[in-house]
Amino acid sequence: MTLPIHTIETAAPQARPIFDAIAQARGFVPNVYAVYGAQPEAMTGFAGLTGAFGASSLTPAEREVVQLAVSVANQCRYCVAGHTAFAAEAGLEEVHVQAMRNGQDPDDDRLGALARFARKLATDRGRNALAEHAAFLAAGYAPEQALEVIIGVANKTLSNMTANLLNLPLDAEFAPFAWSPLEDAA
Repeated sequence: MTLPIHTIETAAPQARPIFDAIAQARGFVPNVYAVYGAQPEAMTGFAGLTGAFGASSLTPAEREVVQLAVSVANQCRYCVAGHTAFAAEAGLEEVHVQAMRNGQDPDDDRLGALARFARKLATDRGRNALAEHAAFLAAGYAPEQALEVIIGVANKTLSNMTANLLNLPLDAEFAPFAWSPLEDAA
């Protein structure tokens, strides 16, 4: 399946303010958003979910942990590369990023509990996550933050599905962070 990767010029007029906001925040419009350029309602929903997760009480580094955990679990080459690029900017240590890219948890009790909880939500769709939820709370997260993680998982699942279905090409900004699932490397 292929869809055009829109630019500000080719996007629907109603989508252009979202393109501008994303470009303002990131310096460019990632392909995973640009494919929604002809569907302003869908793009508004996607951008709204992204904004809600970005406004959560989780730190920028914690948000990147959620996004990397889900993207690796969903084997999304595009999103793992993208969030590797964004992780340093968010203050996530390189050692944690590399562990997650290799299918391991960050070597930090709090971030590890967060990664396991996010991954379990993504893979089991919220079922059978009592142990991971308990560890998440024991690591110092507030009960309400579980809902913020769910928003992050939903947002990242949406972009993972989009990128995987369309086999999106990496943006130039993400190319240095290319990633393949471990089973592909064997």
